[in-house]
Amino acid sequence: MDTANPLPAQIVDINLATLVLILGIFFVVVGIIVAGVVYRESREWRKMVLPMFDRSLSETASESPNESAGLTPRTAAYGKEIFGRVFSHMDVAGLLGGAGMVIFGILVILIGLSIGS
Repeated sequence: MDTANPLPAQIVDINLATLVLILGIFFVVVGIIVAGVVYRESREWRKMVLPMFDRSLSETASESPNESAGLTPRTAAYGKEIFGRVFSHMDVAGLLGGAGMVIFGILVILIGLSIGS
């Protein structure tokens, strides 16, 4: 063995390359699914939660007379703004997380191709 270059020049194993390719394809598919599901669920939750802040005071009134009379317009606007930001961040996180998984899957596919050749 040559001491100047102790590492093997090539690693050629078809079974390992196939396994790594399948793993890379799996990461690409899962990344696309994750991005789509998180984005869609964020939109659905936004449609369910944000209209609660648009209700009138009579619809959100408390059940007992000792409690406050529901959401004030200022509190409702503040809550709507906060939840709007949360759902916007969920959109971005889902899309970036899915894109990151797809990029990782492409890198794994490239590694699998280099192992197989």
